[in-house]
Parts: sequence; structure tokens; C-alpha cells
Amino acid sequence: MKLLHLSDPHIEPDILHGIDSQLRFKKALEHIKKNHLDSDLFVISGDITHFGSEDAYKIFLDIIKEERLPTKLFPKLIIGNHDNRVNFKKSFTKTKTDENGFIQYTEAFENKLFIFLDTNKPETDSGYFCENRQRWFENELKKGIDKSIYIFMHHNPLALGDKNSDKIGLIQKDEFKKILLKYNKNIKHLFFGHQHITVSGQYLGITFSSPRSTWSPLVSNFSNKYRLGTANTDPNYNVVLIKENSLVVHSEDFLKTDINWFENE
Repeated sequence: MKLLHLSDPHIEPDILHGIDSQLRFKKALEHIKKNHLDSDLFVISGDITHFGSEDAYKIFLDIIKEERLPTKLFPKLIIGNHDNRVNFKKSFTKTKTDENGFIQYTEAFENKLFIFLDTNKPETDSGYFCENRQRWFENELKKGIDKSIYIFMHHNPLALGDKNSDKIGLIQKDEFKKILLKYNKNIKHLFFGHQHITVSGQYLGITFSSPRSTWSPLVSNFSNKYRLGTANTDPNYNVVLIKENSLVVHSEDFLKTDINWFENE
């Protein structure tokens, strides 16, 4: 299976901090069209817009329609801290929600179960995962006990540096950890975005990965304390190759198009 993971396009009508988020998102989709139409799934893990306005969601939808991706690659969407749940629902009426109205749902693909989580809480950049969302999540994990499970969320569920340095990750890290520990034999990978950096690793025996933002990629630093900054780093999205005994994540720096390919001998 081949899936595409893109995050944090931050679409807005206006230029944001000197960067055209619409143009960069279009270039990412053009790159996908040129190179990855054989993919099975395309996921955008939140911060679809920067201010959550209806106009911004309309622009996002118009860009998707203009690129004419095949139906199977219409992106699966979740929301991030910059999104507005109410306006999102108005624009994406076919995106499923749970019984409490959170934008949480599952998709089955052969022997795989993909779970999409809602970690948005209005007026904060931190991630929230209340008891209702936790209950829904655990119920879906129980239902998928015979499948390989892959989880998509916006906020990072673990601190990416020192545990006291990450103020904008998931707040309910301990509660989330308890759920993961119950089902970590079935959970194969955690996908998230939010921090705008390329990061990967293992948590509780589960591998994880995150791409940079297509709008404003950041760099992290550990020389003294965990910190983020800008450095004209290229935006990217990830290409994930899943086989029976492996999961490989490749970074696509989609603005790099002048490439000297080695010829097969």
C-alpha cells in the first residue's frame, strides 16, 4: 500500500508572513499528480486553513477541484488548532463525525484500519482529547482488534524535546498513553503534523512520523533547549510505503523539480 501524508497547508485568501500558502499547496498537488497517482490514500492532517474562515475552506476546495485528482485521492481530512470545526462541517458535509460531533472516523483498507482523530479545542494551539473522544477512540480500537491499525491526528501525542518544553502538543498525553499501551500490539504507526518539522521515531513500541508544513516549514534545535525557528527550509509531504513486514516513510521536497536522475544500468 502507498499513502500520502501532507500537513498544515494553512490556506488563506491573503499572503501569510510573506509566503503564499495557496501557491505552495497547488505545487504540492501538482507534484502528487505527476508522481503519485498510484497511491491508495491521501491524508491531510489538519491546519487546513490558518483562521478557519468559510472563505478559506472554499479556496481549499476550489484548489482540490482544479487539480482534478482521481476520486480515490480526494484527501481524507482532519482538523488542527487553526481550523474551525463549525465552518469545516459546513464545507465538508461528507466528512464523517462521531456521535458527539467531533470530526473522528475510520476507514478500512483490506486488513488495515485507519483511525482519524479530532484534537481541536477552540482558541488554543494545544491539543485536546476529551473523555468523549477518548471513549470513541478506544471503542474503535476494540472493533479493529483483528486488523493492523494506523492513526492520524494533528497534535503530537508525545513531547518532541524535553517533556516540559512542549506547550502546544497534546495536553492529555497521559490518558492517550494509557490507551495506546492497551492496543500497541495492533497499532502500527502514528501520523501527526502541527509542529511543522520532519520528525520520526518510536513511542511505546509504535513508530511515528510527521512531515513539515507545506506553507511554513520549521527547523528544531536541541543545543540548549528545544526550540523552533525558520531557515528557508523546503516544504514537504511524506510518501509512506506499507508492506507486510515493513513501513517506510520518504520525504518529498516537492519544490525541488530540477533533478538529475541516475539512469538504470
